[in-house]
Amino acid sequence: MFSVIYGGYIFYGIAEDSGMAGTLSGISISNPDRFELDRRNELQSIQPVIPEVDFFFIPIKNADDQTQKNYDSAQNCKYVVVLHIHRGFYKPYITEEQEGKFNFYTRHGNKKQAMTYTEMKNNFLNTAKLSDDIKNFRKERMDEHANETKEPFALVHLIPTTFKNSADYFPMFELYKQKKLNFYNLFNSIIGGQIVPNVDGVYFPDYSGHHDYEQLQIFNNGSVELKMKLDVVELRNHLPNIEHYLILDEFLNELEKLLSDTSEMYQQLGRSTTMYVCVTIVGAKGLWNYNPNIFVRSKVDRNQILCMPIEIRNIIDEDCVKTSIKNCVQTTKYSVGIQN
Repeated sequence: MFSVIYGGYIFYGIAEDSGMAGTLSGISISNPDRFELDRRNELQSIQPVIPEVDFFFIPIKNADDQTQKNYDSAQNCKYVVVLHIHRGFYKPYITEEQEGKFNFYTRHGNKKQAMTYTEMKNNFLNTAKLSDDIKNFRKERMDEHANETKEPFALVHLIPTTFKNSADYFPMFELYKQKKLNFYNLFNSIIGGQIVPNVDGVYFPDYSGHHDYEQLQIFNNGSVELKMKLDVVELRNHLPNIEHYLILDEFLNELEKLLSDTSEMYQQLGRSTTMYVCVTIVGAKGLWNYNPNIFVRSKVDRNQILCMPIEIRNIIDEDCVKTSIKNCVQTTKYSVGIQN
């Protein structure tokens, strides 16, 4: 139920005193790994996806234990166990309590209650609204850049699921001034100019023109945007015809760096969240794909390509980020017609 609202914590091993937390009595656990596995197995009945849960085991010394030897014994060790249930973004969640019997629950105060029809409908509508919000944000940013740039370019957006929630606000320039975030260390290979605050957050314009082929914007809502000019080369394959080829290698390398650097930024912020990686390619219609490894050639077939968003379940989880990088590269190649 915590995932349906804003997340929360469950504590095992704290006595209750008139409805309030009391003494740290602890619970006896001989095998913490087994305890966690059993709890995770209980979550398997939740659909459409299992909420993200972290387990913390805090050992405490039983007041009745007189010797360190007793305390060190696995049979006598007691723990306060803390479960951190992260906020869910696939609401509403349905739980199968008995075979074939499903229920939607929410939390009101300290009680679990079955959802009303209106609550279920609103949860489904809010989930659909996130998809529309992301689509509108991408379109707005694409149109703004398209009015400024006539050459083929790509946009990458990393958008947290909370980007429309005013409570999840990051004062990026203030964090930089307070030395809590060093963007030059985080995005050192991407930044080509000095940090400048703007109404959206911070960006790094290159007024000299030496590094103006890519521009990074970091938003106060936690989103990250990279705009990059795409490489187009002229090749004379069949005299006297000159053909124009799109080369994505450098862009795909920068895409990989951007995801890794953003993950590190969120680690420094201490924030775990689900994010969507959105790649947009503009102005490349009619260009040949440069791919010397295959015989069959292909052209980009449209002027605006909005690739399907790729989900990163947890931006600070290394495995999630690596999987998303692989999926993003593959999706981008397929979107322009590259077959491998």
